[in-house]
Amino acid sequence: MRRIACALLSALAVLGTSAAVASRDVLELSGWAEIPSTYRHPGPVSGQFAGPANGVTPPYAGQPIPGFSGMAPTRRNGRYVALPDNGFGAQGNSADFVIGFYEITPHFKTRGDGTTSRGPVTVHRFTPFSDPRGLLDATYITDGPVYSRLAYYPTGVQIPVDPAIQDGRLLTGADFDVESIARMDDGTFWVGEEFGPYLLHFDAKGRLLSAPVRHPILRAPQNPQNALLGPSNLPSSRGFEAMARNGSGRRLYVTTEASIASEPDKRILEVYEFDTRTEQYTGRTFRYAKDSSDAITGGAGNATNIFVTGDMTHVAGDRYIMIERDDFQGPPSSANPPRQKKLYLFDLGETDRDGLLSKRLLVDLLDIADPRDIGGPLLEMPRRRFNFPLQSVEVVMPVGDHTLLVGLDNNYPGGNGRVPGTPDGTELITLRSDVPLRALRVEPCRSRGNDHRDRDRDDDRDGDRLRFDDHCR
Repeated sequence: MRRIACALLSALAVLGTSAAVASRDVLELSGWAEIPSTYRHPGPVSGQFAGPANGVTPPYAGQPIPGFSGMAPTRRNGRYVALPDNGFGAQGNSADFVIGFYEITPHFKTRGDGTTSRGPVTVHRFTPFSDPRGLLDATYITDGPVYSRLAYYPTGVQIPVDPAIQDGRLLTGADFDVESIARMDDGTFWVGEEFGPYLLHFDAKGRLLSAPVRHPILRAPQNPQNALLGPSNLPSSRGFEAMARNGSGRRLYVTTEASIASEPDKRILEVYEFDTRTEQYTGRTFRYAKDSSDAITGGAGNATNIFVTGDMTHVAGDRYIMIERDDFQGPPSSANPPRQKKLYLFDLGETDRDGLLSKRLLVDLLDIADPRDIGGPLLEMPRRRFNFPLQSVEVVMPVGDHTLLVGLDNNYPGGNGRVPGTPDGTELITLRSDVPLRALRVEPCRSRGNDHRDRDRDDDRDGDRLRFDDHCR
C-alpha cells in the first residue's frame, strides 16, 4: 500500500505545475492566540505623525504593537523573540516609534468552545535596538539617525526628539524598517530591513555591533546613496522582507518582497546567500518564482505581479518555507477579498527546467482544516474550516518537530481583515503536520537514490536523516 500511495503522489506531482505540488490538508490548525490591538508598551509618545484609521486616532501614550514581521526561538520552551516593523508604515511617519524586539509566550487556544475567542499572549519584555558606538551617519540614513536630531524631522511639524531616544541612542522607524530576524547560536541577531536594504547585526541587548551591510546591487528609494549612484532599483517598502538562517547559522538566505526593477517577469525574486562569518554576500543566488497574479489583475506576462513575500524559515537540510501573500484583506464577500495567503516548501537543491526553485504548496491560509473547531463560527467560513484573511502575514517558523507558527503584522491601526472597521490584533496560529516537518519534501516520496541531494551546505548538519519509507510526505 505504501508503494501505491507514493506512486499516486508522484503522479499528482507530475500533473501539477512546476511551481507547486499541492497536497490537501498537509497542515491543520492546532492553536490560536492574540495580542489585543489596544496593547501599549511603556515608552515615548508615538504616532504623532501618523493618521487615523478604523476608528483609532493617534498619538498613543506609549508604543503600540503593530504586529510582528519576524520571530525567532529563545532558549526557553514556548517563549519567542518577536520583531515589529518600523511602526506606522513609512519613514515619514515613524520617527517616534522605537524599533526592537519583544519576548513573548503565546498561550494557544487548542480546543473549540463554540466561540471565536483566542488564547492570550504574555508580553515579557521589550529590547530596543540602539547604536551606542555611533556607527550610523547620513550615508546610511538620510539626515542621520533620529537620536542625533533635535526634532524628529528636519521639516514639517517640529516636535523635539524624546530624551529617552537621544540619551539611549535608540533606533526608530525613521532609521530602519526592520522586517526579518534570525537568532544566532551566540545569542546575537541578524536583522533584514527595507530602507537600504541593509543587514543589521545586533547583540543580545539590541546594540548594533557593526555598520549596516549594504547590498552590492539593491537600493531602496530611501537609500541615501541614490543621490550619488542614481535612481533606486526597488519599489518602496519592498526590501528584505524574508530571511532565514541555515541549520548551522553560517549562512543567511534573504530575498526581497518584490522584484528588482530590471526583472521583466515580476514573479521572479533572487534569493541571496550571505556568510555570517565574513559578513559578506557570497555571490551565490537562487531564483524563486511567486505565483502569477495575472488572473487577478488582468495583466499579461507577469509584468505587474502584485503578490509579495512575507517571511521565510528553515525546515531541514536545504529546505525552507516561504510565505506568499497579497495586500488584500477581509471576508470573501468584501470588495477586494484576499486571494493569496500561502505557505510553500522549496529546496535550494531542486530547480525546474527554467532554473527556478521548485516549490510545493503546503497550505492555503484562506482555507485551513480545523478538525477541533478552534476557530469557531468565523465569518463566511464553513464549520471546521479556518481562515487567516489578514493583510500582512509575515511570520512563519517551526516551533516543534511537527508544528509551524504563523503570525501577523497587523499594520496597526490599518489592518481590519478579521472584522471590517475594527483594528486587527496581533494574531498567532499554529499549524500541525501529521509527519515531522523535516520529512516533508518538494517531491513527495522521493526515493532513497536521491537522498544525497538533501544535505546541509558547508557541513551544516541538522541530524534530520529519516527513513523515508517510514515517513513520506
